[in-house]
Amino acid sequence: MLLVESLHWAIALTPVLVLLGIFVWLDAFALMSLREIGGLLLLGALGALIAWPISGRMLDTLPIGFSLYSRFIAPWIEEAIKAAIMIALFRFNRIGYKLDAVISGFAIGAGFSVVENIFYLTIFPNYGTGTWLVRGFGTAIMHGTTLALLAAIAHEFAERETRSAAADYDFNLLWFIPGYGVAVALHTAFNQFPNQPMAAMMGALVIAPIALIAILNFGTSEAQGWLASECAEHRAQVQALRKGLWPNGPAGDRISKLASRLDDQSVARVRRYWELQAWLVAEAEETLLEEAAGDAEFDSAEVRSAFAELDGLKRALGPSTFAALQSLLPFSKNDFWEVAELKQRLVGR
Repeated sequence: MLLVESLHWAIALTPVLVLLGIFVWLDAFALMSLREIGGLLLLGALGALIAWPISGRMLDTLPIGFSLYSRFIAPWIEEAIKAAIMIALFRFNRIGYKLDAVISGFAIGAGFSVVENIFYLTIFPNYGTGTWLVRGFGTAIMHGTTLALLAAIAHEFAERETRSAAADYDFNLLWFIPGYGVAVALHTAFNQFPNQPMAAMMGALVIAPIALIAILNFGTSEAQGWLASECAEHRAQVQALRKGLWPNGPAGDRISKLASRLDDQSVARVRRYWELQAWLVAEAEETLLEEAAGDAEFDSAEVRSAFAELDGLKRALGPSTFAALQSLLPFSKNDFWEVAELKQRLVGR
């Protein structure tokens, strides 16, 4: 009996985690650490803990029974709760490329499904192996896939804002509406086969990995193109600043006007701050490209020194001058996310 129960738990809980591990392994840029994956799983688990009592209350309130609730109401509630977590990640600039958007979405969905399946395993321990096959290889993978697709679609809509200057960034909840609609539609479709659960399971098991791997491959190619062009642009900024020039473009024009109102020492600090920030962004982009090629290397001491000098320059410029400079610099939300990724890589060195 214990062996059978252990088998049921393994079938219900491990397939989605194994698939998540495969997606992390396929990440050419090694964007997600085990700690980050663990955090995302916990966020998904928290979502399931929130969804469970809400569903119970709705079932008690609505006179429609479990079958109709599961098929037509539950997808809206569960996908909304998962989407709220993903929206928070976008809002706080924890998502950079389509790659980590997809992996983050799948990880949150996996955490959600694991806790949901634990509830069912605990409440219905006498259900047969077929039930746990469907929940482990079907429902759990569906939960990860729907949020991964929502994240990928939202990222597509958000790209223009995340790649423009951070000072011009305008977060918009409308980015998430199309993906939410797709997630609810797929979840609802999956739940329409209560009498043919194996068919729904096979659909999720076959279609989901193919679709997500295709998006991961597209995301890799897309990110490599961006990184190469933006790295060259940031290297050019560094070269211009080291020659005592302001880089060409609107940001250079605006910052030169700011500099004209400052004393010589402050101008030197502004120039150096921009140079260091551009160097760090370019270094982060180059490191990601090298990671994809399998030979990521950077000078840890030099990078640490740059971060320390950047902090010192921020203090030396003072709050008002720094705020004015920060609003004019041409770096995007993606650039700052890349630098944060570089800083995380320092931890392991």
